[in-house]
Amino acid sequence: MVELSVIRDLVACFGVLAGFSYYVLTVRATRKNQQLQLEARKAQIYSQVYSWFVQTESQVEYMEMLNWEWTDYGDFEKKYGSDNNVLAFAKRGRVWASFELMGMMVREGTIEIKSIYPLHIMTLFHWFKFKDIIAEQRKRYYTPLFYENWEYLVNEMIKHGEKIGDPWTPPATLTRYVPDQ
Repeated sequence: MVELSVIRDLVACFGVLAGFSYYVLTVRATRKNQQLQLEARKAQIYSQVYSWFVQTESQVEYMEMLNWEWTDYGDFEKKYGSDNNVLAFAKRGRVWASFELMGMMVREGTIEIKSIYPLHIMTLFHWFKFKDIIAEQRKRYYTPLFYENWEYLVNEMIKHGEKIGDPWTPPATLTRYVPDQ
């Protein structure tokens, strides 16, 4: 005959196994929910980034800035700096901040480079057109990390393009962008 102590021990073992199983299933469900929330958040971020870029106002600002011309940093500041042209300064800040934010999100792993790569032409054209201005501002304003995430994004886009067979070389000059007729 089975003793009461054996039955008690078996019930205790089954209780421990049931509790452990419940814990494992709960942890798995929680992880799955967190993963789904993360994917939903990424989709929302992608949507926000792309929606900004496809707005008419953003496209106008982007193209307008590609057509800016200057001879040196002083000329740039006279034409487009905050002291003389607040609207140009605001447009520049808006466009550049979007590139900086994208770079930060790629660097932190919030979004993947392959997802944002379709915007590489916009990102790269602006970087190579204005990189000397940004370098000068880094020196003048003692901000060596000024737009560092945008620069990181550019480098990652170039690497990704090479990896997928879509290498990009900047034009010799981008002082004025003129599409082929």
